[in-house]
Amino acid sequence: MLFLSQPPTLAMIAAVVIVRGVPFRPGPWMVAGVLAGLIGLVGLAAIYRGMAIGVVSVVSTIAATGPVVPVLVGLTLGERPGGLQLAGMALTLGGVALLAFDRRPAQPGRRLVPGAGLALIAALSFGLFLVAIRFASRPDAVWGVLATRAGSVSVLLLLGLAFRSRIKPRPPDLPALFAVGVLDVGADVFFAFATTTGLLSVVSILSSLYPVATVVLARIVLDERMARLQQAGIGLALTGVVLISL
Repeated sequence: MLFLSQPPTLAMIAAVVIVRGVPFRPGPWMVAGVLAGLIGLVGLAAIYRGMAIGVVSVVSTIAATGPVVPVLVGLTLGERPGGLQLAGMALTLGGVALLAFDRRPAQPGRRLVPGAGLALIAALSFGLFLVAIRFASRPDAVWGVLATRAGSVSVLLLLGLAFRSRIKPRPPDLPALFAVGVLDVGADVFFAFATTTGLLSVVSILSSLYPVATVVLARIVLDERMARLQQAGIGLALTGVVLISL
């Protein structure tokens, strides 16, 4: 999926950079951008695999806790969240704890929900990605995103050459894969611009609201049903996100 959804977006961002006409100024932001691309690639691979073997709504909500990382970085840089934000972080972590265990009646005892480990890897990766892209966007947001795409697409092209015999997409899937790439790079661009005007901690947490749409779509499209423990976990995590954004 990543082999096909990511490369076209590099050309798209390059075209946007050319149209905007912002001059290229080399600097440390380039390293931050490439690192962001590589870290983000790990996160995407982890969350896509997690969704493939686990419950989409649970995996996506766990992965959405990644902004806790930039919040901590923001604190280190001097940002000071209020009481509601701190309470929100506690609720978010509590929600993750509930989401990570499956206690359905048919299966006594606790066991890790399929995909939960990958979701946690995705959360850490996305958190580090948000921090890196913030520094990559200092001279210009779109140049920063271009650097992230250059890093991720370079690795994907190398992997694609190595495993090209295993990449056999179905033609009907190509439009959806392209749409995934466009939406992904669009989210990166909006976040990059947001970091140039707002606090890293606040912007990062607001970016984690996407599970609301994922949970609703998983219920409507995939007819996913979760145990009450997971429902409570999602509720806690999303409530925490809302509190942090206030």
